[in-house]
Amino acid sequence: MSSSSVGEQLRKARESRRLTLSQVADATKIKSDHISALEEGDFHPFSAPVYIRGHVKSLARHYKLDVPAVLADLDAELARTEEFAEPPRLTTSWCTPSSA
Repeated sequence: MSSSSVGEQLRKARESRRLTLSQVADATKIKSDHISALEEGDFHPFSAPVYIRGHVKSLARHYKLDVPAVLADLDAELARTEEFAEPPRLTTSWCTPSSA
């Protein structure tokens, strides 16, 4: 586990390659405001952890980082958040037979 946050790891990787947010957004097809939010450790623009994990995985691959290590760090960070600590509950009310 890295001593840097996932956002710091991503930002440092981008900056060390002298890439702009726009360049990374064009190459990865991830919105630049989402990349910026991830670099700042702000997960609120995302509706579910699956989107956060997918974007972080894509960015880590793009930067040629150790993807499993970055995702392990991300899992640890998400576990410390109230919103994303647990997977969303699945509801089955839509598949309940009607009473008619």
